[in-house]
Amino acid sequence: MSSKLKILHIANKPPFPPMDGGAIGVNNVTQGLLDCGHNVKLISVNTHKHFVDIKSLPADYRKRTNIEFGFIDTQLRFGKAFLNLFGSRSYHVERFFDSSFASLLQETLEKQQFDIIIVESVFLKDYLPVLRKNATAKIILRAPNIEYLIWKRLADEERNPLKKWYLRLLANRLEREELTAVNSFDAFFTVTEKDRHFLQSFSGEKPSACIPTGLDITKEHRLPQVEIRPKAKPTVFHLGALDWMPNQEGLEWFLKEIWPQFQDSKFYIAGRRPTREIFRWQSENVIVEGEVDDAAAFLLEHDIMVVPLFSGSGMRVKIIEGMMLGKAIVSTTIGAEGLVVSPGEDILIADDAQGFITHIRNLLNDNALLTSIASAAKENAAKNYSNINIAKNLERFLFEVLER
Repeated sequence: MSSKLKILHIANKPPFPPMDGGAIGVNNVTQGLLDCGHNVKLISVNTHKHFVDIKSLPADYRKRTNIEFGFIDTQLRFGKAFLNLFGSRSYHVERFFDSSFASLLQETLEKQQFDIIIVESVFLKDYLPVLRKNATAKIILRAPNIEYLIWKRLADEERNPLKKWYLRLLANRLEREELTAVNSFDAFFTVTEKDRHFLQSFSGEKPSACIPTGLDITKEHRLPQVEIRPKAKPTVFHLGALDWMPNQEGLEWFLKEIWPQFQDSKFYIAGRRPTREIFRWQSENVIVEGEVDDAAAFLLEHDIMVVPLFSGSGMRVKIIEGMMLGKAIVSTTIGAEGLVVSPGEDILIADDAQGFITHIRNLLNDNALLTSIASAAKENAAKNYSNINIAKNLERFLFEVLER
């Protein structure tokens, strides 16, 4: 077998531009394998929620990845959602199946054969029959999250009885499909060891690996110069997709329970599609910037990142990006789940309001502590999350799967 693999990478959302953790994760798998010398073709679902005009992508990126988009309307439709209640399928998975996207995959496989097919997310599991019928490649699932756990945790936190019931229904149906689907793939890899062990318990001897999301550690040296605005004291910030329910839930808690204690400080909120509820918090000391053109430049402008997550799965790529750029981070245990960190040294962890208040106050008032945590975080990111090293680990795993 040639040392240069032919790989088809199928994504559930456009990976470029890499504006959020999910896109960064997909993009860095593709870029890492390309950097290792393999031939990669990228086919991505395009949706209303994450729509990207392919013509807007850099020409060299399009050429290097040979990227194609297939549009799927994944918007929540009341009629379809209502009818789904009387079935047994996961509505999350059903929304991602489209016959035209299946045809795109079939046409691609009829033109070219691949050694490996990497499928992003269990949401694309219904395309497995098309892939099996038209390819001899090993088909590998990349599971960046245990998806049903996100919805289970949201259901546990929900107070509205009707909404709690519906969230539990979604979680239970997704759980059945997700845990069954793992056995349909030839192998799988996760971004955390915890998730790998969990899925392994449902898949027997299926080849598996933990391949964290990496970051390009040279990125900082290629950033445009950012003019840091003069500040009387460090600023606090949150960066993440604002249309993602776990982020919305965590921010609401933070703004209600924590931030009233810091009226003389500034809190900046950035991310895709901020809701009306988030904009209602806009004030002299709460600045809602919404989607920013350059997330790294935003990170460099500010000092203390807060990650108040109480639901979710997988790993928070934005934490790694913050660490790489030398930010002090205060997170919940779930927010830092799956990361190689040392609480108290390169990150601060709290799961209640008083703990968050204490950590933030200490960072605001003790510049030596702020510098120490930020420096240790940056060193950690360079050591454990360099994308080229992680890509080489993925490469080794792919060859192991092929040799079985």
